Amino acid sequence: MDLVLYIIAAVILVVLILFAVKLQGKTRHADEEHQREVVRAAGAPPRPLEERGAGMPRRRRNNLAAVMANRRPQRPEQDEEPGEDEEVEQQNIQPTAKVGAKKLKKQEEKEARKAQREAEREEREERKRMQELREQERRQEEEKERLQEQKQEEEERRTKEEQERREEEEYLKLKSSFVIEEQGEEEQLSEDQSRNLLQDFIQYIEVSAAHWAQSGQSCW
Repeated sequence: MDLVLYIIAAVILVVLILFAVKLQGKTRHADEEHQREVVRAAGAPPRPLEERGAGMPRRRRNNLAAVMANRRPQRPEQDEEPGEDEEVEQQNIQPTAKVGAKKLKKQEEKEARKAQREAEREEREERKRMQELREQERRQEEEKERLQEQKQEEEERRTKEEQERREEEEYLKLKSSFVIEEQGEEEQLSEDQSRNLLQDFIQYIEVSAAHWAQSGQSCW
């Protein structure tokens, strides 16, 4: 920022110098032109004293007085005008430089605010994208766990059904054997055999109950 202001000040100074030189040249040229016009208006150049007759020196003095009178009031005007013009020009250039610096500063501030808004917008979009990505990963993980639990429950259910089916078949087979023995050999069974058969049946019931209890605990 300081470098830009220095460059602008240097450019303005160079312009002022060039303008002053040009204005001085115009003033000198105008002064010379005015002198020539005054001389032409006053008449031909005065002749030397030796070439004049009696009474001629008075005319020469009068001509010189007229020339000096014409030059005196106009010369200050020629000297003052360049200074006034230069001062006005400097006054015009200085506000212009100030306006340019203010405009440049406003433009830089505007660009800085725009860049800040753009950075904030990109940051919000990045946070939103990361949040959506984490949410998607969480849903995928929950779905994976749900499918795994469902698969495990299905496997346990099939195992339990298969065990119950085998136990039911064994029970029916044992029951049918009891019925056949009771129908075909009821009269031949002794008291000891009947007691042993009852003991086997009770033992089978206990084993089945224990197995059912273990199956229920594994399911939980």
